[in-house]
Amino acid sequence: TLLYTIKFEALAPMSATTYANKNATCVSMTATSGDYKTGNKPTGTYLTKSATTFAPNDWHNSNSIMSTTAVRQQGGSLEIRQAARKLRNDTDSVTQWGQHDNTTRLLDRMQDITAWKDKLEQTIADTDVEIAQLTSHKERCETALTNMNTPADVAADNIATRTIRVAIDLVDDEVQQELLKEAEVINGIKQKLQQKVNEAHQQLCALQQAHDAMCDDLADKMHCLDIEQQCHGLTNQSANIGFHANATRIEKDIVMPDSWDSHSNYNTQRATSEMKASTALREAINNTIEQTANDLEAQRLRTEYAFRKRIHEVQMAKDELEWQQNNTKKEIDVLMDDIRGLKQAISDKDKPLEVTETRAENRTYRPRVELCRDAPHDNLINERNTLKNTVSSLVDQHNIAEDAAAQLKQTLNRLDEDWAIKTNSLELDERCMTKRQTLRLVSHKV
Repeated sequence: TLLYTIKFEALAPMSATTYANKNATCVSMTATSGDYKTGNKPTGTYLTKSATTFAPNDWHNSNSIMSTTAVRQQGGSLEIRQAARKLRNDTDSVTQWGQHDNTTRLLDRMQDITAWKDKLEQTIADTDVEIAQLTSHKERCETALTNMNTPADVAADNIATRTIRVAIDLVDDEVQQELLKEAEVINGIKQKLQQKVNEAHQQLCALQQAHDAMCDDLADKMHCLDIEQQCHGLTNQSANIGFHANATRIEKDIVMPDSWDSHSNYNTQRATSEMKASTALREAINNTIEQTANDLEAQRLRTEYAFRKRIHEVQMAKDELEWQQNNTKKEIDVLMDDIRGLKQAISDKDKPLEVTETRAENRTYRPRVELCRDAPHDNLINERNTLKNTVSSLVDQHNIAEDAAAQLKQTLNRLDEDWAIKTNSLELDERCMTKRQTLRLVSHKV
């Protein structure tokens, strides 16, 4: 069913006879289409007759108004169509340019992200290399520190061993001073190496933190690059486009381009700074290991030189003692022979003295006038006195010889004791030198 309604409204003043109450006259036509299948004809009211009669002028005016109105509306429609076409073309151009411009900007943004991604990847790779190198140097330093245990144990053992020296040989000699200095040098080396190990550990932590920050930044860059590539590939014909509510909202944690650039720049600069510090630390570790190894070797040579010098001195003293022992023993033997000779000489004077005294005693029994103090009497007295003096001299000399023999024996005992002390000291120092042979088996330049 089709319904058509035509409504005409006067656009100019009519006569009083036409508009008594200034209301417009409407002419309506209504048509109802028939059913072509049943053959029914269209029916309906075509005109509604007005009760008012118009003048000819009204009729001409109405026609003129209708024509003028149609022409004016047609002109307005033309302007509207032209404006619409211009607006359509302009909006199409703006839309296309805007989409092209954003596509280009997305491409530029992708290039910026790719540039930072490449720089981050390179810096991360450099950081990985630096971490591996610093870890290797730290392990070398730890090995050198562990190797210090052997020299420390040897020095402590040498000091403890030499405390077993006794008597006069328990002396604060050059060897003892060098051993104490060696222990001090070893403790200083261990402190230096431990300090470098601690510094390397702290630097590795700093490098790892910078590495992790760059990895996080790189992961964000990769994720962002995927989003940007997806956005760059969208077109009007893409299947996964659609309207989104509040798509142009500004998130509260959004950052400006300068901040975005500064963030990655800070991460790379931080890593570069830490790598420079790590390189300097690796050089310092190398110098420390080299210097401490040289210091330890120099002190070892000084200590062992002092040992060899002391061993030579003790050996010379021991040889001198042995020589004096031999001479003292020989002198004691000779003196003991002389003592035995003196004893024999004293014993040998007994018989002559007995003869003299017997003669003198027998002659006292001469009778009366024969008891004369003659020459034999005086000679017997002189002989007896001479023998007595001789025996006394022999006894005195024997006593002197006995005292000398006792002193020689005491000296020999002291020589034996001192020889035993020197032998003990020599054995201890030689034991220390044998123990120190293990120092040559330990490499300090790792």
